[in-house]
Amino acid sequence: MRLDFTFPRHVRLVYFGRIGLGILRNYVTETDVAIYENPRERLNVWVALRMLLSRDLSEFSYYRAFLRWRRPKFVITMEDNNVTFYATKVIMPECKTLAIQNGLRKSLSHSNQTNFMKELQKVDVLGYDADVIATLGGLGTDFVKSSMPNSKAKIVELGNLMNNALHLMPRVSARPRIVFVSKFPNRGANGIDASWASDIFIYSGAVGFTAEQYFRVDAVVARECALLAKELSIDFVVLGKRPAWQVGEYDYYSKHLDGLHWTYLPSNNQASSYLQLRDTDFIVNVDSTIGYELLARGLRIAFITARMSIAGHDEMTEYRFGHPIIQHPFGPYWTSTATPSEIRRVIQYVLNVTDQEWSELSKRARDLLLQFDPDNSKLCSELDALGLQHRGPGSWAPDLIPEN
Repeated sequence: MRLDFTFPRHVRLVYFGRIGLGILRNYVTETDVAIYENPRERLNVWVALRMLLSRDLSEFSYYRAFLRWRRPKFVITMEDNNVTFYATKVIMPECKTLAIQNGLRKSLSHSNQTNFMKELQKVDVLGYDADVIATLGGLGTDFVKSSMPNSKAKIVELGNLMNNALHLMPRVSARPRIVFVSKFPNRGANGIDASWASDIFIYSGAVGFTAEQYFRVDAVVARECALLAKELSIDFVVLGKRPAWQVGEYDYYSKHLDGLHWTYLPSNNQASSYLQLRDTDFIVNVDSTIGYELLARGLRIAFITARMSIAGHDEMTEYRFGHPIIQHPFGPYWTSTATPSEIRRVIQYVLNVTDQEWSELSKRARDLLLQFDPDNSKLCSELDALGLQHRGPGSWAPDLIPEN
């Protein structure tokens, strides 16, 4: 924890959390701003003293004290999965708030007693809310409506702001590539240790999974992709989720792709995963949000949503492709099992289908699941409606892209 002795003056705008600041500042031009940070990470002593006077030592109490010092007219967040943000409307009803989704939300949790959806449902009846909730698309909107049935928020479907703000490499006369989207977790500089196969990494309801169980599907699918690429004499690439200094991701795939040719593309900044792609790539995704973002762009992509199936819990249908909007466990470019024949079936479909056939077949899913709004013109319209200053639609300025 870092101590902050800065006197908290009044401001016009508060950013709730640091997640997404790079992309938000690409558009929002307000200068009279402050950043709210979790007190376990950065504690302002003036805010803490005001909290102590209330004799309530919760994060809610700290945030309430922060708002009473700062008196903002607006609060924006991309930490949409932090319940405390939604307390803003209880503490300062006159403050205008905007929550922007930065990922697909499921019932996953680090506790077997609760999860984000349950926590939202509990505070929903207490008046926790936002003025505007910007979702990724139909999947995000369904989550919000299920979690906050009493919400009075305006729901707008903007897509992912980072995806909207970046342009992929144009068509080039290069060898075709199968690109597998990695979902490897943040394991720090050391990578995989003894806890990988022994400690509970995540819960889905009452069921706990070790990291080895949860990420086993990534190794299975990546290896099958590499084998198929070898047979077809095309390149195979692992699109990393972690920066190069986190060696665990590279080591993980090196082990499981032993003897096969492959290339690793680390995610060294928040735009890397997008900028290293070509619009002619054939993408293979398990269940990463970026996979749905690339589908929304119209890229050819195969979904092998078999994470729970390989982990021994095929009954957990929530994690299948497009659930709950898409009800079929199998389709032309998606499957819920990771047998070699199923993996190859969906990949070979996206490899062989024509551009026109792909556009027509994928249109329904693209329209229903997740939106793509080039240059974030819809975001700018919402900022206008709220009364926030902004620079207008455009791409992400390189100097505002944070390192990972």
